[in-house]
Amino acid sequence: MGSRVRWSGVVAILVLLSGSSAGCSSAHELNGVRVARGVKGRSLDPSVVAERSAGAVGVVVTDTGRGLGFVVDPSGYMITNRHVVEDADYIDVVSFPGLDPAPEFTQVEIVYIDPVRDLALLRVITDTPLPYLTLATGTRAPASDYVTERDTVVLLSREVGPEEAAALEHDPGLLAHTGRVERIEVYNPSVGPGPYLGVSAQIEQGQSGGPVLDRWGRAVGVVTWTWKDQKGGFAIPISEAARMLAERPKLETKGEQRLRAEDRAKSYLAALGTASADELRRLTSPSRAREVRDETVDVLFERSIAGTVLQTFVGAIEELLADAARGADDPFPVFERMVEHTGTDAFMRKLGVEGSMSKDAVVTFFHEMGSAYMAARWFGDYDRREALMVAVQRVHSLDAARNIALIGTLEGLAGVRALVEGVEVTPGFYAPQATVTVDIGHGKKLAVQMRLEWGDWYVVGVESAS
Repeated sequence: MGSRVRWSGVVAILVLLSGSSAGCSSAHELNGVRVARGVKGRSLDPSVVAERSAGAVGVVVTDTGRGLGFVVDPSGYMITNRHVVEDADYIDVVSFPGLDPAPEFTQVEIVYIDPVRDLALLRVITDTPLPYLTLATGTRAPASDYVTERDTVVLLSREVGPEEAAALEHDPGLLAHTGRVERIEVYNPSVGPGPYLGVSAQIEQGQSGGPVLDRWGRAVGVVTWTWKDQKGGFAIPISEAARMLAERPKLETKGEQRLRAEDRAKSYLAALGTASADELRRLTSPSRAREVRDETVDVLFERSIAGTVLQTFVGAIEELLADAARGADDPFPVFERMVEHTGTDAFMRKLGVEGSMSKDAVVTFFHEMGSAYMAARWFGDYDRREALMVAVQRVHSLDAARNIALIGTLEGLAGVRALVEGVEVTPGFYAPQATVTVDIGHGKKLAVQMRLEWGDWYVVGVESAS
């Protein structure tokens, strides 16, 4: 197979060998994924780096959008961003437009999703070895061990969508962007734990999950976020991806599954004891959260539009922002009072959900919607339409759905102290399930129901067991 990348308007073809980096490389296994560590050989021209790497970069298309990913193991294991796949119901296709001919794969597994970092591990089901990238490190080494400020880097992007590409006589492949590392340690808690690499290369929507390549063709980072209307962006250091692979739990035997289920249940109960919403959200079942979204979020969204409630709510936010721009007080305390009002009986009646939906669910919905809209308008300088789109995306996100799914649990069990009594793992039609029985004292017991999803156990719900 050959690789295809557009460089300054030219399509280049190059025969791919087993890897993409110059010089020798060493390989080792991280929980079943065989990764190769590239070495510093002769420095390559950026165009050569792009050409040699293009074949290992895939376009990940889901039912909700698309991003990039890159192969790290020829058996089909790929690294991408968590946010590329976590809100999707399914992966439609993974294609490799950098290869000629460009293969497409519809059998793709989500092997693991990192609960903390914006990273995910996929596997393309194929009998044919795929081109792959070597990594700058296969350990948890600090980024400064393998990258320095002002280093030249190359990023790849897919400029056309699947339908547009299918209609073209000649597929343009991938577009290469050059830049430099601007900062090695950038922190932004709103998008996840750092540090991140700051790069000057152009980053746009659709590049999430793609590799940042150094001048030896090694992956040094995973593209993850950028600022609106600003060139450049940020990437997760590749050592964090290696850390994800190393920390991925082993669940091959029933005994391993039982021990991991107990450990995750204990983490969930500990988070309940301290009312740690972030930890509870990470441990909540994604499939259960999607059920909640279908049952609650979509209904509230439809009702709020039909009755012009949403229009009135957004209009009130605009008035707050206008007052703040004229030098008035911080708009956020007033916004919080607006959100509290959405839980009143009068507001519930106006919305048409009185008696059929939890007040807390309604309050959480409008808090998620409104805070995302305000942040986009106040901090991101988005226009009204763009800000509303951001708010809609937020309220349909997995995090928002998890927040609503947690309402009842937090209300009834915050501060609970529990002792695990037993764990029962049973095979399910799609995935194993587990019930963890816990004693909370005073003769009361709870059953923590769990599902094995995304390569780990997640909590579906907590029920009374006595």
